[in-house]
Amino acid sequence: MLTACSAARLGYNNGPALGVWWLDGYLDLDDDQEALARQSLKTWFDWHRSTQLPDYAQWLTTWVSRAEGEVTGAEVCQWTELGRDRMQVAADRAAHDLSPLLSSIRPAQWTYLEREMAERLTERREEMSADDPQRRQAASLDRAVERGESFYGSLTPAQRKLLASRLASSPLDTTAWLNERERRQSAFMQGLRQAQTLPADRRGAELKRVMQQFLRPPDGEYAVLQARWQAHTCQTSAQLHNSTSPQQRQHLRERLSGWEEDLRVLAAAVAS
Repeated sequence: MLTACSAARLGYNNGPALGVWWLDGYLDLDDDQEALARQSLKTWFDWHRSTQLPDYAQWLTTWVSRAEGEVTGAEVCQWTELGRDRMQVAADRAAHDLSPLLSSIRPAQWTYLEREMAERLTERREEMSADDPQRRQAASLDRAVERGESFYGSLTPAQRKLLASRLASSPLDTTAWLNERERRQSAFMQGLRQAQTLPADRRGAELKRVMQQFLRPPDGEYAVLQARWQAHTCQTSAQLHNSTSPQQRQHLRERLSGWEEDLRVLAAAVAS
């Protein structure tokens, strides 16, 4: 959504409609469910606009102030964790506001949801486990360059080489990542089904617990692997930033400042 000032505002202002469209893609909603989902999402967006967007804007202000200087991998990971905390707050409220929809899901829709989630996981497996390692690595580099240029503008050949080298040394275990994703999806589905069977006054709290379980960092051996991969990713981001020119950092400041302005304008619209 945050690709341009106008796109951000347009997308957010149409959030309830886009949210219904997204849910329909997973659940094949009927007319009554669409109406319920639209009202629930409007409630969530009203809360989010008035309580969360001002905080996001202030958070971006700190990013803008740091864009001028050097950063460390630890700082990038800290910012990422702060973003994850904010996402969890939003998800917790979504669990409360969308819990009425849960009771209306029919058996055929559960089947539809499971199939859609399985298909998306299969697509990810095909994307991340391509037979040709060079093709897979080239695709990963293309995505990394695209992300980098969305912040800094055009990257230099040396910066592309830096990203290629960092990707080649990444400790990411794609098989373990995909298996963990499958495990989480299965647990998420079981949790949703269980939450539906509970009385209405307990359903929201259980849905919140299920979503927290899905989003929180894993335990055990995979947690160690994920921490190592995330630290490597944060260090890559820091190295790329520290390699940028004054012009590229100006591009970053302008992009972040544009997003900050979007958030403040959207938050101010709550009174209208």
